[in-house]
Amino acid sequence: MFKRVVWFGLGAAAGASGVVWAEQQVRRRLEELGPDHVVQLAGRSARRVGRSVLDAVAEGRSTMLDTEDELRARRDRRLAEGRPAEGREGRGR
Repeated sequence: MFKRVVWFGLGAAAGASGVVWAEQQVRRRLEELGPDHVVQLAGRSARRVGRSVLDAVAEGRSTMLDTEDELRARRDRRLAEGRPAEGREGRGR
């Protein structure tokens, strides 16, 4: 009889602690889905996307400037060699 009481008590304690643990997990998940947390996640995502866009724009500008410098250097070399720049006199005018 005493063994049954002990096992019943252990089972009741385990069940009660399981219920408390499950309730804490549910509350945590509800907080994660609450408006405040969603706003924080959206803000982080927006900042991350904004940084990516700014990085892409900066890289595009840098590439554009490098390409312009390269094209100007080609044009200047042709003019220095005495050849006209392509596309100006070679069009049948």
